[in-house]
Order: sequence, then C-alpha cells, then structure tokens
Amino acid sequence: MRRPVGERDAGEFPHPREREEALVGAEDYEQIRALCYRYTFALDEGDFRTVAAILGDGVLRPSMPGVVGEPIDGPEEIERFYAEQVVTYKNGDPRTRHLISNQLIELAEDGLSASSRCYFTVLQRAPGHEYQIVVGGQYHDRFRKTGGVWRFTEKTIQVDHLNRIELHFRIADTLKG
Repeated sequence: MRRPVGERDAGEFPHPREREEALVGAEDYEQIRALCYRYTFALDEGDFRTVAAILGDGVLRPSMPGVVGEPIDGPEEIERFYAEQVVTYKNGDPRTRHLISNQLIELAEDGLSASSRCYFTVLQRAPGHEYQIVVGGQYHDRFRKTGGVWRFTEKTIQVDHLNRIELHFRIADTLKG
C-alpha cells in the first residue's frame, strides 16, 4: 500500500506512477511559464503581431486607474490595441523590459485548463531618461490546453502603480474614465 508523500520516511522514494504524474505536471507548468515569457519578450521587442498571435485565442482585459474599457478580443484587435497604445522609439523599440515575478500557476484537475497570477514590473530606458520603473501590477491569466499546446484564454493586466507612464503607454481618450 502506498503512503502519502508527507507520511513517508526520509529517503523513501515516490511510487513510479507518482513520479510520472509529477513530471507531466511539471511539463505543463514549464509550458505555461514559457508562454508567459514569450509574451513579455515579444512586448519588449515591439513585436505586436507576435503578442497578438500569443493572446489571439483569448480575451485581453486591461484594468488600470482612470481607464474604463471593454475586453479586447481577437488577434487583429489585440495587435491594434498594442500598436496604438505602446510608445515606441527608434526601429519600433519600446525600450522596455517586462519582468514577471512570484508566478503562481494552478492546474485544474482536468489537466486541460489552468490559471496564473504574478506580479509584473516594467523597466524602461526611454531616450533622454534614466533607466526606471514605469509601471507595476499583476497579470491574471487563464489557459486552455488543446492538442497538447497551452494557449491563453484570458489575460487581465491589472495596473497597480504608475511612474512616468507617458514614456511607455498612451491612454486613449476613449478609455479615460
């Protein structure tokens, strides 16, 4: 009879089936983490077409002080949102680094859906300015696994702190509260 991991003696190894299940779960976590990192790298490169492809199966929900907006759905609308709102400099470079920290990923029991919450910090070195934090907040994400591939179904960008946001992001007059 197998005993739960917490009840085992030190040095006892998990049953092979438990190791296999843990490896499958670990692979899912790493695929989700990699998907989130691909999103941030594409943003930092000013590659809004790739951002839209990464988020295109889902809904984008920006949430920030003073901004009231509808969910953004579909790759064309998502690409347009980023292209119109993110300030870019020479060669379309936003001159940013989006950092993700404290990421908590929770897999659903069905193994086909998951959620994630993490902090994000955006560093920027705009021309003529010091390297600085321009925005901080949280990402609240939902995912679905289809055909063995994890995809975003929803991304909520919750902005908690702003500092010189005009160097990084334009808030459209239609979105201002």
